[in-house]
Amino acid sequence: MIKAHLKLLNTMAILVTLCLTCLPALAHEEHVFKAPWNACADAVKTQQCSYTNVNGDLLKGTCRVFNEALMCVRNQPIIAAENVTLKDVTEITVSASLDKHGGH
Repeated sequence: MIKAHLKLLNTMAILVTLCLTCLPALAHEEHVFKAPWNACADAVKTQQCSYTNVNGDLLKGTCRVFNEALMCVRNQPIIAAENVTLKDVTEITVSASLDKHGGH
């Protein structure tokens, strides 16, 4: 009876260990949120970029290479949706426009 319980306990320990080691790998398998990549779709490396998250917060940064594709990497504080101004959005649009055409 004790051997059966020990065998069951060992089996459970192995299953828990396998599950715990697999979950982190699955968490990084693929990003569902594509906005950081979309923000740099027509950009060049180091160009300023921005995107909004699902809450409408504005994230500003620069385009960087990640997994052989350009991605907007945030390097400035997040601007909460209720605090986003037209100036915040225009600064990025103007800079992106200048960088695209070699004017920066």
